[in-house]
Amino acid sequence: MFFTNKKNSAGLGVDVGTKSIRFVEVSRKKNNFLLDNYGEVNLDHACRDFFRSFDQNTLNPDIENIYKALRGLILEADVKTKSASFSLPDFSTFFSSFEIPPMSKKEMDSAVGFEARKYIPLPLSEVVLDWQLMNNNLSEKEANRVLVMAVSKTAIGHYKEIAEKSDLNLVSLEAEAMALKRALVEKNSIENICLVEIGFQSTNVSIIKQGFMNASFSFDTAGKDLTNAISESFNVDLAEAEKAKRKYGLVDSEEISLIGVLDPIMSIIFEKVKKIIHDFERSEESQVNKILLSGGSSLMPGILEYFNNTINRNTDTPIIVEMGEPFKRLIYPQALEGKMKEINANYAVALGEALRKFE
Repeated sequence: MFFTNKKNSAGLGVDVGTKSIRFVEVSRKKNNFLLDNYGEVNLDHACRDFFRSFDQNTLNPDIENIYKALRGLILEADVKTKSASFSLPDFSTFFSSFEIPPMSKKEMDSAVGFEARKYIPLPLSEVVLDWQLMNNNLSEKEANRVLVMAVSKTAIGHYKEIAEKSDLNLVSLEAEAMALKRALVEKNSIENICLVEIGFQSTNVSIIKQGFMNASFSFDTAGKDLTNAISESFNVDLAEAEKAKRKYGLVDSEEISLIGVLDPIMSIIFEKVKKIIHDFERSEESQVNKILLSGGSSLMPGILEYFNNTINRNTDTPIIVEMGEPFKRLIYPQALEGKMKEINANYAVALGEALRKFE
C-alpha cells in the first residue's frame, strides 16, 4: 500500500487489467460485509486496438483510454463511493525480500531503503517504496525478514490522473498480489497458501506463509497463450477460440477435445508454479498446504482436476487445490448465486482493494 486515507465508510476497489476494468463497491454493517455494486467494461470494446490499456513499450497505463472507459462504467453503474483504491498490475510492481539486522522500529525505514538499492532495478529517487515485516513482531535481538515493494513515481502519477479524470479520489494504490491476498486468505490463517491467478496477459503466483506475503512472481504464459493455441490449431478467430476455451477447457468432450492443444501451455504454467512451491518449501523448510486458483482462465472446465492430479502425483503429502471464493464472506443478492463462480474468479482483485478500506 503506497498511500492511503481511511476517512471513508464504504470501500471502492478498481482493478485495471489488460482486457477489462472491474470495480467492486462494498459496505459494512456491524460485522458483515455487503456487496453494494460491481461491474466491468471490456477494453476490446472500449478501445480501438488490443492492449491499448497499457503502452506496449513502457507498460504504463494509457490514461485516455482507461479514464474514458472507467468514467463511463462508474456513471452507468451509478457508483456512490467516490474514494477508490486501485490495484497495480504485477508487471508494474517490483517485489523482493531480504533480512535486516536487529534494530529498532525507528531505524527500520532508513535501513530498508538502503538495503533495497541492491534489489530494486530502478534508482530509489524514481520509485515509491513500501515494506512490511514477514512475521508478527519486530525483533530487536534477531534479524528480521522484510518484503519490499516498489513502484515508479511515473506510474503513480498516471493512476492519480486516471482517477481524477474519472471523478474519483485515489486514496490508495497497491500491488494486485496484495489485494488478492486480502480477498482470498483469512486474516488469521496459519496455513501456507499458494495463490495462482491465471489472467489473460500474465500469471501471478504468490506464496502466503501463515497470513504474511512471502513471495510473489509473475510470468507471461497465461490465458492469451491458451486462446492463441486454439485459434491457430483450429483456424478460428480469437473470439471463437476464447469461447471454446471457456466451454470445453481441459475436459474430453464427444464434440471436441482441446486437451492436446492446451496441455503444452498448461504444463509450462504448472511447472513454474511447482518450482515456486518447491523453492519456498526448501528455503523455509515448511510445506505448502493449499493452492487457490483465480483469474479468468481458472474458469476453464477441468482446470481444478488438472492441478490436483499433477501437483499431487507421486506424493505422500497432498496439497489441497481449490477455487478461490473471495465473495463467500460477503452478503450479496440471492439473484447472483448462479453467477458467483465467475464473479469469484474475475473480481477477487477489485474486492481485495475494496476491503482495504476496512483494515
